[in-house]
Amino acid sequence: MIPDTHAHLDLIDQETGKVISAAEQAGVSPIITIGINLASSTEAVWYSRSFDSVYAAVGIHPNDTGNMTAGDADRLEEIARGDDKVVAIGETGLDYYRDRSPAERQKDAFRAHIRLARRLGMALIVHDRQAHDDTLEILKEEKADETRVVMHCFSGNPDMLREVLGRGYFVSFAGPITFKKSQAARKVASLVPDDRLLAETDAPFLSPEPFRGKPNIPERVRLVANELARTRGISPEEMAGLLTANTEAAFGIGTKEKKR
Repeated sequence: MIPDTHAHLDLIDQETGKVISAAEQAGVSPIITIGINLASSTEAVWYSRSFDSVYAAVGIHPNDTGNMTAGDADRLEEIARGDDKVVAIGETGLDYYRDRSPAERQKDAFRAHIRLARRLGMALIVHDRQAHDDTLEILKEEKADETRVVMHCFSGNPDMLREVLGRGYFVSFAGPITFKKSQAARKVASLVPDDRLLAETDAPFLSPEPFRGKPNIPERVRLVANELARTRGISPEEMAGLLTANTEAAFGIGTKEKKR
């Protein structure tokens, strides 16, 4: 089985049960569905309760932080504490590509998410788009390395990779590493140690080749995993084992399963 560590089931324009069933039949499990605001986070938890193979992350996406309040942060904590299938806080971080929330509001929200993840001992899922320096600075200032950090859809260069690996973060890759012109991204992916590597779809976004430009679904994480295996010169079966072990380590899913 291959995990999909980052999908947005509430945004996929297909019947959710069929999407999850198709993923399971394709050998994809578990799926972590990611909240992007309070409503989405609540829905993510509902999916995790409804489907055995689904887990949830709760958070407010940086593009949605313009009107975030202290009450919203408190509500996120309530949601996170309320169900043992919530395995992460996020996605959170900084996005300077789209001008949807003021940078200072994004930073404040990012800090609040980091503090919540540390307080709860949960993984932190980080969105970083054209904001590498500020993202790394805030993560350091807020002592994010005291919990488990996942760099979602990593887009940094080898220097940034060395920095995040030095801090003990996990590094996740999605469909773009399958694109023909993504040689640099594939090179970066090949440098990630075996125990720090994760795979995701970010469905319904970032479909891998040969589905580029079409709505994505979790079962296509297999194409990402196969590309990661190719870049490292190992078999798809070996890659599946690595990704499963790393997903358990990053999100504590194996531990939660034993308690259920």
